[in-house]
Amino acid sequence: MSVPEPIVFTIRKSRRARHARLAIHPDGRVVVTLPWRVPKEIAIPFVRSHASWIREKQKKQAARSSLMKPLGGMGGYREHKDSAMRFVLDRLAHFNAVYGFTYHRVCIRDNSSRWGSCSKKGNLNFHYKIIFLPQELADYLVVHELCHLKEFNHLPRYWKLVAQTVPEYKNCRKEMRRFVLK
Repeated sequence: MSVPEPIVFTIRKSRRARHARLAIHPDGRVVVTLPWRVPKEIAIPFVRSHASWIREKQKKQAARSSLMKPLGGMGGYREHKDSAMRFVLDRLAHFNAVYGFTYHRVCIRDNSSRWGSCSKKGNLNFHYKIIFLPQELADYLVVHELCHLKEFNHLPRYWKLVAQTVPEYKNCRKEMRRFVLK
């Protein structure tokens, strides 16, 4: 039987943390967050006791992120920013014909972890890789951010708004977990 690879991790201290916590990032990094007064030496047995869970999560993250890796060979942000902007503006106009919301600026970004966001000022931001998603997921993302202009939360009223144009939003949310940004 082979000896498993050691788990490499980073320790963070937090004044707000009450318990030790593990986080597995999309790139497979392991971060242990400890309460401020807990000694760092606690992290090693903590990680060992969760080793099988960590390895399982890292394997799932690797499988998810491999879905997005082919996009790297298709050119990057600069090459696709303009076409992503045209796509997003077209889909916003299409869906906003139903909603009639007012938004201000639309930006295409190369964030590391978010597909989209909506600011309190009514600015909408989208990741340039939205153009590589299946159409129904890209549409869901556009509608998701558009509806935040009216409901800046994820309460039932918000989801009711989303369902007006994307009735299968629950399936889309589940499917989006397969596409991890890096």
